[in-house]
Amino acid sequence: MKKFVAVLLIALLSLGAVALAEENAAVANPWTECDAQTMLDTLGFVINLPEDAENATYRMNTELSLAEVDFTWQDMAYTARMQPTDAFEDISGLYYVWAYEEACEIGGCEGSMLRGYDEGLTIDLCLFYDVVPGLMYSVSASGEDLDGFDITAAAQAIYAPVQTEA
Repeated sequence: MKKFVAVLLIALLSLGAVALAEENAAVANPWTECDAQTMLDTLGFVINLPEDAENATYRMNTELSLAEVDFTWQDMAYTARMQPTDAFEDISGLYYVWAYEEACEIGGCEGSMLRGYDEGLTIDLCLFYDVVPGLMYSVSASGEDLDGFDITAAAQAIYAPVQTEA
């Protein structure tokens, strides 16, 4: 009788594990890898990169109309994001306690530079908002020693005013 109960218990636990695995498998990844043209065709905008940027990997989350690109520029790895919003907000996806924040201006757009620290890394973030088309931007980079590094140079390099039809 004990063997029967043990086998029954194992069978029930296995069914629960299978159901849990099927439930987790049903959660789709909201990010789709794409190229710049597909991003433009799908979202109506694209993140511009500096001409000498390398290793660009474009992704988009169509549900959130959120564009993202990882790239290397001047020997530094960056992540840039862009999203239509009604106001300035943090779209970076970075959740650090920021040790430092300073106002900045990127191409006439109001912004903020932030710096945080995590396990020996320095994380720099620049957020800025282009009011006319309603587009929020974020540009981030991290490294062991970012003293003298200026995240706004990358933000200036990717920013291109978006013209809207009147």
